Amino acid sequence: MLNFVYLILAVLLVIWGLKLWRLKDIQGSYSTAALSLWLGAYASIVNAPFAVSMVSFEVAILGYNLSVFVGLPMLALTLLDLSFSWRWQKAIWGRIFLALAAMFEVMRRADVGNNYAKFIFIACIITLLFVLFKIVKHALKNNQSLKKSTALLGVCLMLMAASLWSFNTAFALVWHGLGLLVLGGYLYLSA
Repeated sequence: MLNFVYLILAVLLVIWGLKLWRLKDIQGSYSTAALSLWLGAYASIVNAPFAVSMVSFEVAILGYNLSVFVGLPMLALTLLDLSFSWRWQKAIWGRIFLALAAMFEVMRRADVGNNYAKFIFIACIITLLFVLFKIVKHALKNNQSLKKSTALLGVCLMLMAASLWSFNTAFALVWHGLGLLVLGGYLYLSA
């Protein structure tokens, strides 16, 4: 059953990533979001129970680490970039990717990787709360109804909280992947 969940999750992440990739934007925000979703799909595939015999342990850990320590923060930063119209250029996204990878390596060598992962989840939850607050504030100020996108962000917030709650369990990657999927769906639908 878990094999099926991981495979469906990976396929859906790839499909949403392709939809985001096809959106035209000069700065590369949607391309960055697509990359983050594809990192989640990679993590889902290499950590699926059927792949244990075909994939080395290091490759599975690499997939999880890339998805959690690079993909999730980049997706949260993409959400901030699009919410505030900062319009970060592609070179900035590359620097962010390198900084997140370097920060992961520093934290891994300092043997505080689990605490850093929890920090990443908490920081992304706070980012989602901030963007959700901005959307609600803007909608109430302009007498607009709260859109479905607010509900999507709320669901994503709950999934990220579930990821944090189920940290170091078999379902942590499932909750994380579902959170990425909902967040990618929000970015696509709000484009």
